[in-house]
Amino acid sequence: MTDHLYLSAVSHSYGDRELFHAVDLAIHHGEHVAIVGENGAGKSTLLRLMAGVEAPDDGTAGLSGNSGYRVGYLAQTHGFPESLTVGDAIDTSLSSLRALEARILELEAGLADADPEELELYGSLQTEYQLREGYAAESRVEAALDKLGLGGLDRRRTLGSLSGGEQERVALACLLADPAEALLLDEPTNHLDASGTAWLESRLASHRGTVVVVSHDRVLLRKVATTIIEVDADRRSVNRYGNGYEGYLREKAAERARWIQEYEQWLDAMAAERLQAATVADGMGYGRKRDNDKMGFDFKAGTWQRAAASKVRNAQERLRRLEDNPVDRPPVPLKLAAPLGVTALAASEPALEAHGISAPGRLQPTHLRVEAGQKVLITGPNGAGKSTLLSILAGTLEPATGSVTVNGKVGYLQQELEVPSRPGLRLLPAFAAGLGGNIDEHAEGLLRLGLFRPAEFHVPVGGLSAGQQRRLALARLLLGGYDTMIVDEPTNHLAPVLVEQLEAALASFEGTLVIVSHDRALGGWFDSCARADVAVEHRRGPVGTGGHWVRYGMQDGELL
Repeated sequence: MTDHLYLSAVSHSYGDRELFHAVDLAIHHGEHVAIVGENGAGKSTLLRLMAGVEAPDDGTAGLSGNSGYRVGYLAQTHGFPESLTVGDAIDTSLSSLRALEARILELEAGLADADPEELELYGSLQTEYQLREGYAAESRVEAALDKLGLGGLDRRRTLGSLSGGEQERVALACLLADPAEALLLDEPTNHLDASGTAWLESRLASHRGTVVVVSHDRVLLRKVATTIIEVDADRRSVNRYGNGYEGYLREKAAERARWIQEYEQWLDAMAAERLQAATVADGMGYGRKRDNDKMGFDFKAGTWQRAAASKVRNAQERLRRLEDNPVDRPPVPLKLAAPLGVTALAASEPALEAHGISAPGRLQPTHLRVEAGQKVLITGPNGAGKSTLLSILAGTLEPATGSVTVNGKVGYLQQELEVPSRPGLRLLPAFAAGLGGNIDEHAEGLLRLGLFRPAEFHVPVGGLSAGQQRRLALARLLLGGYDTMIVDEPTNHLAPVLVEQLEAALASFEGTLVIVSHDRALGGWFDSCARADVAVEHRRGPVGTGGHWVRYGMQDGELL
């Protein structure tokens, strides 16, 4: 098949910032591709351009080939109205399949008197219906909802009555109920637990069509993607890498090493030519002692000076050519360098202690004591009540019963991105809001953290990507001077490189950490970290209940 997604000479900007400049890209049928890059580089924009949801400023983008080739697109936030019921959303996603089924039934009714053209059409529609496994569509919906932690969900419920994560999982189930030949997914694992992510991984890996996914999940990148496309924010370009995610990491490291070497060689060549020109120019005065042969002296001095002047001109010409063909300085990658040296609370006092806290339908009466300096990992399936527990511990949700005792200063990073109350506020003032001190100190701290570059300080928060908004919330947490950090899905929306650096920052944190994460790689890091001495698993109980808590001790990364 020649069907493929493409960008041809595409340039695209947001405001005065150009994301892409004259970009060419082709993704052929059957390729499994992951899009990576720094937060805010334009990964989601690239996906929207390929999906036809957004039109480029210049150039063309879209689908080339068979007009019947379907493209399924999943955004980070679903596009269904919140007044729609779950059943309506499913019906909408299956509408083309049901229209195909209706047309087949219509033709079947007149088969006795059908002409050859109608018989041929009937046969082609039957073939299409079978290839799309139309007879199994309803069972696929039920299986997808169950695997995504929504088994038994009342289809009469409106999407607005569901949590943000539940809405996104419904949208994903709808997309996979009748999967298109090309699937374009933007951060599909953000609201999935480990089993849901593993199921999605298997579905995408076995998809016989095209898969293009933007994801921070390093395990999924390794298992699904054979090709990596990196969005380069500094060069406003996209670059293709083969041999999967591991091949991409190796080639990126080698590419950066070559770039640094070329840049240093260019600097050395510039310095050498300047030194050559200056040295020769300094010696242009003929210094031999004059004798009685004035004519000979003047002749030799003139000859030497003409030769020296020629050398200076040649050095200056070589310098000009170097300046006209500069090697760009390799950009410094964003690197999380958080000063998390908080002194742990006195060991005699717990950092957090919950006494019989509960939330109807979400959390049964729970007792939890987190000692000062402990690292607590909370895992479990979607709907188990993990985020509810964290909200109660952080004080943003009032428990129906029980109480929470807190010692020290507590910071909270919630799972859902908050809609900016003042979208026009610039990034730096938004970061500094409520933290006290002066703006210059905050700018210095934010730069030291390394999550943003100075050029981004003046971007309105309403114009930030989901990843940049997540980094802003993370920056406020990490620089807040908290004794205890309560963190809900910290890797959501973050680039994989930043996730690895976040792991290192959390490992160095001297205070108390309570963390919920479905990131399988992060879970493996936690298990192997000698300081992560407690794990808590929240197991889901019957539908409509909050389940119960089981607490495990951990020694040297092993559950007891």
